[in-house]
Amino acid sequence: MTMRVLLASLAAGAVTLPAPAGAPAAAAVEDLTIRSVTLRPANPVVGPADSVRMVIEVVARGVSGPEGVKIKVEPGAPPASAGPPFPVTAPRPGATAPRPGASARPGPGREPALAPGPAPGPVVAARLIPGAAGAAAGRILSRPGEGWVTWRFAPERSLSRWYPAGPWTVSVTARGADGAEVTGHTGFLLKRLTRFGGVEAVRENSGVRVTGVLNRVDPQGDLDYAPFPGQPVEILHRPGKKAAWTRVAGATTDSHGRFTRTVGDRTGGEWRIRFQGTNHYAPRLGIVHQVTR
Repeated sequence: MTMRVLLASLAAGAVTLPAPAGAPAAAAVEDLTIRSVTLRPANPVVGPADSVRMVIEVVARGVSGPEGVKIKVEPGAPPASAGPPFPVTAPRPGATAPRPGASARPGPGREPALAPGPAPGPVVAARLIPGAAGAAAGRILSRPGEGWVTWRFAPERSLSRWYPAGPWTVSVTARGADGAEVTGHTGFLLKRLTRFGGVEAVRENSGVRVTGVLNRVDPQGDLDYAPFPGQPVEILHRPGKKAAWTRVAGATTDSHGRFTRTVGDRTGGEWRIRFQGTNHYAPRLGIVHQVTR
């Protein structure tokens, strides 16, 4: 999967912000630093047939040339030895790089992460598009004496169900004029859709019986959706439209993704089902079902 740049380099017409009081001297611009990496969407969700085109925005300074930032996106969580989170700064000769506090990274999920289809492989950065900044220069920010520049990347191939669900790592490397390099890492979760089917809320004696099926995008790729077994679902209730939703019971799906639960002492109101999701599958909130007393 190749990455091409949507927006790169600081161009004429870019937004310039006034320098804050006490800003560091212009020499600080020479420090090679990756300040931040922003992913949009932060945690993409894919369905059976659709795909998601991510945008990866990198803010850095001290970078040499329009191709001084490279990115790699690959399945798997960042290793423990990946290094500090953002911001990251290349040390000057004889100095030690700062080490910000550790950041939270998505942990591994328990569902199978692979599905048949194209080989997942890493996503590798391509060259920057010359002059691409002119079309949307108003979204590029700089501060006098600081030299921050924004790069935006997007994969030529979109993420889909055929790539591994679960944790992914984005590695960003910036190169300075003196050949020094600095690399930082961030992560995201690629999730597959879930949905409910056949949900009913039926009055039964002194309670309400709630039934339904939880489905997920088929991990084997044979079907669009397949039953999702062994998953907890929550049963929510409210007495009327102006009341708050309350969790009144829970259930676990069987081998066919089905669940059923009778909730006593409640014979009316509105009902719905909620699935909290996993590292591999997206959360789901079902539609409202009205039960008449």
